[in-house]
Formats: sequence, structure tokens, C-alpha cells
Amino acid sequence: MNEVSQKRVSWAEMLDVLTDTDRRRNTILEKPSEIERMALFLLRREGFSAQLAAQTQKNYDLELYKPGERVAVQVRNHRAKVHLGQIEKFIDFLTHDDSQHFTGGIFISTSGFTPSVYSYLREDKTSNVRLAILREGRLIWNAEEFDSTIEREKVTYFGVFTCKGGVGKTTISAHLAGAFALNGYDVALLDLDRQQNLRKLLGEGVYLQNTKGKIGSVISVLNHDEWDEPAYRDTKIVVCDCNPEFDSNPTDFIRQFDYCLIPTTLNPLGINKNADVIKRTFYQIRRVNEKAHLFTLINNFHSEEAHRNNLLNQALKAQFKQLKELDPKCHYIDPEEVSIRFSKQLLYWGYHLFENTRPQLAFRSVGGYSYPRMDFLKLVDYLELETEIQKIRQIG
Repeated sequence: MNEVSQKRVSWAEMLDVLTDTDRRRNTILEKPSEIERMALFLLRREGFSAQLAAQTQKNYDLELYKPGERVAVQVRNHRAKVHLGQIEKFIDFLTHDDSQHFTGGIFISTSGFTPSVYSYLREDKTSNVRLAILREGRLIWNAEEFDSTIEREKVTYFGVFTCKGGVGKTTISAHLAGAFALNGYDVALLDLDRQQNLRKLLGEGVYLQNTKGKIGSVISVLNHDEWDEPAYRDTKIVVCDCNPEFDSNPTDFIRQFDYCLIPTTLNPLGINKNADVIKRTFYQIRRVNEKAHLFTLINNFHSEEAHRNNLLNQALKAQFKQLKELDPKCHYIDPEEVSIRFSKQLLYWGYHLFENTRPQLAFRSVGGYSYPRMDFLKLVDYLELETEIQKIRQIG
């Protein structure tokens, strides 16, 4: 499997699984069973003994065998690209006690993978999972090179704002910018808060190296009056750390927001209070910006408290329901999908100030894993995919 397989297979060799229309259009198939049969055929050509997984098995679709190897394979035929949350679930399955008999995994997609998937696997140095794209009758193993991202035509503006201080706005702003930088974007991180905490923590900015030997990305920390869009022509992402006093933020920036994140916490004594803060925050933004998608994000999430979190989550969802009905661009991000988990890396972020070391983000792996890196890359995926789904619904 070390060889890169780019050889196309004739439709006849695929046991006539493709229709005449599919052959003419070279489109993906709609029936997952056909895609699985195609993947099975191509993997056997790679020298594997391969078979379909049992129908009761939900975590993988195919099993591959070679001397010393037993590989679980997931096959996805989605119109949207596979996102990092799906890959995280597959990795979690492979590390589970019941899956120790597998030596690795392969994830095959007909539509490709989001940039966050490649960024995470590269940064985390995950070696037991391989990605492949099934396209036009062939398996493409060098997926990242093939699955190049489309350049943004315009600058995308993100605001991180809430009417209440102390909810982690600055931490979220900096690490959201970091996730986009890991995905290959130069980012402008604008400090709109008069306390100027971003400048204290990150100075003039940071450079994130690309671990594959390519040129990395830069995060430039600027005050709002230093941002000049034409001058930063290579910068397509702008993240704004907003002042909790709404009227202290430059109105011109609020109007440009394409996305706005409102951080909150799951707190037993603060559910009603938090919901009220979210409502006031949404109202303030809508006074000057009607286009932005508004996202409520759970910060400092203690994921091990499943039962308590579920009760608190349902309560906050109920508070949020009316907002969603009034404004379809208001989104509550279920923490079961994406949240910013509690971690010591984030708790002690900024400790470099006391060590007199260079500015850095809390993406360093501890014990072979980084919650912040995973969570913020998943957040980028969620924001992009959710708004794309909304556009499709509006067109439909």
C-alpha cells in the first residue's frame, strides 16, 4: 500500500456497477452499496484480501487483510466533504479497546476532505489512518495534493462578541485565527477591546510553520485602525476580538461580519442568565448587521460530565429555540458536535509571558494529543459547512 495508486479502472472491470448516465457524467454514485463494491474492487487490486463488514457493524464498511495487517475501512459518498468530526470519530473507534485487532484504518471519500482534516492529521502526526479519494474509477492516495482548496474570492470577517466579559473571547479569537492559519490562511487578528489583551499575549503576531515543508501562515495582530484590506492582499480571513461594550466597537467592522461567535458556558446557576446575555448580544449585532450568521458556542466544556451536560444543554437549547424561530441565521452549536473543551493548555495559555519566551498558541500536544487544536479545527469546519448548508436551503 506504499505505492500511490492512480491507475483508472474500466467501468467493465467494476462489474457494471455504473450506469450509462454515470459513465457520461463522471459523477459520484448515489447508492452507498455501489461505492462500497467499487472500493472493494480497487483495494483488492492493491493486493489486499478484502471483504464487506457485517451489516450490524456501523463503525466501518470494509475489512482488509495482508500478512501482519488488518485494516478497517470507512467509505463515504457524501456531497459535502468529510469533516474533522467524522475523522475524529473514526480515530476514536480505532483506539477503542474493542478495536485493538486492527493495525490501522483507511477513510475513503468520493467528495474529498476539508482542510481541517489534513491539518489535524499532519499536525498530530497520525500515522495509523490514511485518506483516499475515490474519483472517476480510481483511488487517489495523495489526497491532500489532489484535493486542493479553492481560494477565497473575498475577505471573510469573523467577530467574537458577547455583552458579558470573562467568557473567553480573547482565547477563542486567537485560537480560531490559529485554526485558519493551520489550514493555510494568512489571518488578520484585530483587537477591538480597549484592554488590548491580544497584543499583550501575541505581540505583533505569530508565524505557524507547515510541517510538510511548505511555507507556513502568519497571524498579524492589529488594532482596528491599522487594518487596511488592500494592503493585506494575501489575507483572506479577519478575526475580531470585540469589546463587550457594543457601542465601543467600530460600527464599520460590525457591519462587515460574515460570522459572529457568542461564547457562553454550561453553568447550572447561569442558564437563564446566559440565555438572556445571548439574546441581548444577538439583538445588539442585528441593530447594524442583518447578514451575519450568529453562532452560540459552549466554551470551557467538561466533556466527562455527560449526564449533567445533557440536562444543562437541553435547558439552554430550549431557551434558544425562540431565537432560532425568529432568525434562521441564529445557530446554537450543540456541544456534542463542537465545543471548546476544558484543557490545561487553554487554562495556562499566556504563561509564556512569565517565562519570557516567544508568543505561541495552545496547540502543542500534551501526552500525544491537543484538545485545543482538534476543537478549533472542528469549529472552522462547522462554521463553513453549516453556512454552506444554509445557502443550499435558501436556493432550494
